[in-house]
Amino acid sequence: MLVTFIALPYYWIRSQWLRRYGSDDQIDRELKMYSRHYFGIRGKTITPVNRPVDPGTCIYLSNHQSHNDIFVTLGIVETPFRFVAKKELFTSFITGSFMKMSRSYPLDREDPRQSLTLLKQALEDTTEGHSLLAFPEGTRSHQKEMVEFKAGMFSVLRKSTVPIVPMYIKNSYKKNTRNYEVFFGEPMLPETFNKLKGTELSLEVKRRMEMLMQQAYQ
Repeated sequence: MLVTFIALPYYWIRSQWLRRYGSDDQIDRELKMYSRHYFGIRGKTITPVNRPVDPGTCIYLSNHQSHNDIFVTLGIVETPFRFVAKKELFTSFITGSFMKMSRSYPLDREDPRQSLTLLKQALEDTTEGHSLLAFPEGTRSHQKEMVEFKAGMFSVLRKSTVPIVPMYIKNSYKKNTRNYEVFFGEPMLPETFNKLKGTELSLEVKRRMEMLMQQAYQ
C-alpha cells in the first residue's frame, strides 16, 4: 500500500496528460500498464481460462469480489474496453483521474434515469467499436457467491448489437491469492438474446456465470 501511494503522483500526472492529448491506443496501453505494475510489485499473476479468441467489440460482464477486479480485468481482457462503473470512482481523489482518462461511464445508482441514459450512450458507443465491461452485481460481494444482479441494466443490454461475454474471477476477495484465475464463457450472440426480456437476460447471464463459478471451484 505504501508503494502505491508513493507512486501515485507519477501515474496521476501521466493520466492528466493522456486525458487531454492521448490517443485511444496510448490510453489502453497506460491502463494495462497499471495492471502489470500493480500485480507485478506484489508478485501476483493472472491466468485466463477459455478466453475467446478475438471476440471483437463486445460487452464483458464479470462478477465483483474486491477492488482487485479492476486491475484483473485490465490485465486479462486483451482488447481495449471502457468500464461501466459507479460514479464514486470518478469523483474519488485516488481513482477519479484514471477513470476519466479511460473514457468510461459513471453510473449514478441514486438516479435511475441518469443511469438509463448513460447505459444507452454506452451501448451506442459499441457500434463505433468501443467494448464495455460491467459488474452486474453493482457492488462487491466479498465472497465467491454472487449477489443479485441489477436487472435494470439488462433492459438496455438486451438491445445490444454486439456479443455479451460472461466472465468469472476466482478468489479476488482473498488477500493471499497469488494467481487470479479468470474463467470466460462462450460469447452470447445478439440473435440469441435480443428476443429476451431484461429480467430473462439477467437470469441467463447469471446462470452462465454460476456455471463458470462451479468450474472454478470444482
